[in-house]
Amino acid sequence: MKIKLITIDFWNTLFNSESADLRNFGRNKVLIDTLNDLGISIDNEKFNDVIQKSWKYYSDKWINEYRTPSANEILTYIWNEMNFEKNTKAFEYIVDFYEKVIVLFPPDLEAGAEEAIIKLSTKYKLAIVSDTGFSPGYMVDKLLVNLDIRKYFSAFSYSDETGVAKPHPKSFTTILEQLNIKPEEAIHIGDIDRTDIEGAKAVGMRAIRYDGSVDKSILYLRDNVSKADFVANTWDEIVKYFGENI
Repeated sequence: MKIKLITIDFWNTLFNSESADLRNFGRNKVLIDTLNDLGISIDNEKFNDVIQKSWKYYSDKWINEYRTPSANEILTYIWNEMNFEKNTKAFEYIVDFYEKVIVLFPPDLEAGAEEAIIKLSTKYKLAIVSDTGFSPGYMVDKLLVNLDIRKYFSAFSYSDETGVAKPHPKSFTTILEQLNIKPEEAIHIGDIDRTDIEGAKAVGMRAIRYDGSVDKSILYLRDNVSKADFVANTWDEIVKYFGENI
């Protein structure tokens, strides 16, 4: 059946996460500076340990509960683990910064991605299916608007809005139902087998695994043998695949 829709993963597919350390540094700095302004003392060793535990907490919820904890939830976890005195206004300020950081320190598009989506959008409907991190879907939207590429997408499925993370079927069916497209008329592009490839194929879509990300820290998330219909190392390969096969 002819493909009508291409859904695309955000991190390490459309955008790379190479500048993640900068965003994490910014979050931690604002958190620490705000606590210092409040006169709250910080045990640095314990703080660093709790930050690492908060990442494990996030990963556990993402993998085992199919959901992505919000900035509010993660900061609440850190606050409780550190036994910080609660200051509502300061807490809300930090949450707001955590959410905005993707716009303040924007990630880079993957090489060739912008040119590819412009070409593909002339023939197919495009949509984003993303597991969000600390920055919610509406902030991802702001980033796309700032880069003048949101206009190429017809629909969006963000985990903080759907309440589920990939590979949960709802991550994908949200888009299919929204655009009234059958699963066999859609194909998903993503970089992780467990979430992107297996999730899309479980609902009847086809799938392409994108291996072109510069972030080598995600390699452990890729299976040696993928169930993807095609594996691409560049966005140019993806464009050629659609031109030749669909």
